[in-house]
Amino acid sequence: MTSASARAYGMRSIAADRDVVVRDPSGKGPMAYPTIAREVRTVLMGNTPVKHMVVFADGAAISFSPAWIKPVPDVPNMPLVYDNLAECRQ
Repeated sequence: MTSASARAYGMRSIAADRDVVVRDPSGKGPMAYPTIAREVRTVLMGNTPVKHMVVFADGAAISFSPAWIKPVPDVPNMPLVYDNLAECRQ
């Protein structure tokens, strides 16, 4: 599908920059376990995502359907560095 025909169908590609969890929803195959990757682009039809382009740590860029992609959850008030083990366990 050319970009002109994609625009005719209301599809648009927008840049994204967020960490996501990639996991095969069937639970089988090499992507059965969650893997963190960086989402770089999302293809939308209207306001509905239809494809996510992600880049893994090894540099591989792969497109996935929305069923495979979940955002990495934010953990509020999580300190990045602990001074000691006792502080970590609180």
